[in-house]
Amino acid sequence: MTAADGGRSRITGALRLGVSVWLIASAVAVLADPQKVALEQPELFGALLRVAGLSFTLGFFLLTGFMSRVAGVLLALLSGWQIANLGWSVPPLALALIGVHLMLRGGGAWAMDIYVQKMQDRARQKLS
Repeated sequence: MTAADGGRSRITGALRLGVSVWLIASAVAVLADPQKVALEQPELFGALLRVAGLSFTLGFFLLTGFMSRVAGVLLALLSGWQIANLGWSVPPLALALIGVHLMLRGGGAWAMDIYVQKMQDRARQKLS
């Protein structure tokens, strides 16, 4: 691993951690006061509660760095749903791009995926 790869890995890890905190915080805001959401957008109330639950779950998966590629796919799909149903805005577009990035590159530094891969590689080496 070169210094440039390590820098990109840290940037990806920082993006992953930042997005996870944002997802958790935004989900908590919706789940803490569902009455407010029901009054603002009654036609999407049930869907928005499900989206908040999914955002909270994705936030924790990204926070731990476990299955970050799968979480990246789900994040991109969730952002696409938000863009299609709630209209264009910067946060869902940014989350979609970050989701695609995580899907392609993994979780970056401090991701649990890296440690699981190393354990699997050691187990394969012992078998051969």
